[in-house]
Amino acid sequence: MINQSIFRAYDIRGIYPGELNEEIAYKIGRAFSVYLKENENKNVEQVIVGYDARVSSPILKRAFTEGLMDEGIDVLGAGLTTVDMIYFASGFFHLPAAMITASHNGKEFNGFKLMKSDVGSIVIDDVKNIIDKAENSGAEKKGTLVEKDITGEYIKHVLSFINTDAIRPMRVAIDASSGAVGPVLKIILEKLPMEYTAMNFSPNGEFPYHEPDPTREKNITDLKNKISAGHYHFGCAFDGDGDRIIFVDEKGEFVSSSIIGALFVKYFLKKNPLSKIVYSVIAGKIVSDTISIYNGEAVRERVGHTFISERLKKIRGILGIETSGHYFFNKNFYADSGIITFLIMLDILSSEKKSLSVLVGEFSKYVSIPEMNFRIEQSEEVIKKVAQNFEGYDLDWLDGLSVRTPDFWLNLRPSNTESILLRLNIEAKSELILNRVKNNLLSIIRPFVK
Repeated sequence: MINQSIFRAYDIRGIYPGELNEEIAYKIGRAFSVYLKENENKNVEQVIVGYDARVSSPILKRAFTEGLMDEGIDVLGAGLTTVDMIYFASGFFHLPAAMITASHNGKEFNGFKLMKSDVGSIVIDDVKNIIDKAENSGAEKKGTLVEKDITGEYIKHVLSFINTDAIRPMRVAIDASSGAVGPVLKIILEKLPMEYTAMNFSPNGEFPYHEPDPTREKNITDLKNKISAGHYHFGCAFDGDGDRIIFVDEKGEFVSSSIIGALFVKYFLKKNPLSKIVYSVIAGKIVSDTISIYNGEAVRERVGHTFISERLKKIRGILGIETSGHYFFNKNFYADSGIITFLIMLDILSSEKKSLSVLVGEFSKYVSIPEMNFRIEQSEEVIKKVAQNFEGYDLDWLDGLSVRTPDFWLNLRPSNTESILLRLNIEAKSELILNRVKNNLLSIIRPFVK
């Protein structure tokens, strides 16, 4: 019996081997094959498969590809890759693809990111619902496995986002979090005028130095200390599969993803006036302010990788921003990429000829709380009470409850990945207003916390 909790909004994820093992991986491979045959607009013959640095990833990859091949699908094995290399391969070769990864989660987790050709999103529940059907399916001829190195094509692609001759010499510290990004990033850095300190560049699925989640303060402590002790232009850290990136300025201070997003809005709209930018409902107000200043079209969207990517694709926007460190680009098949984000930051710093902290200061107009999470079973009741408390204000329900006023905004929404979590974000013009709103909300929410 498969634990149904592994099937999430955007991907499949669980603890190995208790929740996700070789038998389940094989069944997912067969179900994915059947799904593709029923939902692709063309005859599916090949699927690209890559995997991250986790100890269990090669094991699950073998079982998953056996499932694909037993359904008559040929597999192009990309080997150890970043997930954005798989996004690239899906778009570049116009093929469906799969990545065995648990992204930023701890070493005990693993999972699958599945996509149709050209990085097309799929409904995970549709794959789940045909697992039993796939068990009774089969093909006249078994598929084959061919290894394919996509590194060369991928590197040409990401470097096309910048003029490498315009990049000025810089000194950077980079934490690859013992994940998949280190080897390919090393090749890219050697093509640029960079002096860099490589932290945790060797893939190690045990993640011996810290978990591969750079959005958590404890996981970037070494990076911040490295920056503070040396003379660097900036620092950055990637997650386990390389699609997420965070930045630290030359003083060792963390830079919020909303401010990075605003920097990117300015960069892209100066090159592409009147273009559309997609951002999540919890992005800081500086993002929409900057879109307005530089004559872009702002498009709010629900929090979540699939929502941002699909909306960006649908409206043919140029940039998508999600505040967990994901940035989406139209010329990257509307997918996100940590390495492309890193390269664009190099281009911004080269052209602006200002330090990152100075650039950040120009966009630091608001104060906010770190996202708060509450374990609550009656989330709908809590959200309703908060809405009643702010009756008369500008409320919207795009993703949970958002309250917007001239002095502050807040968002309270259920988690997409953990059913009993309620997430709270608040931003305001001043610390005084921020604390007043926060204390008011906590007095409503805390009685419901488990």
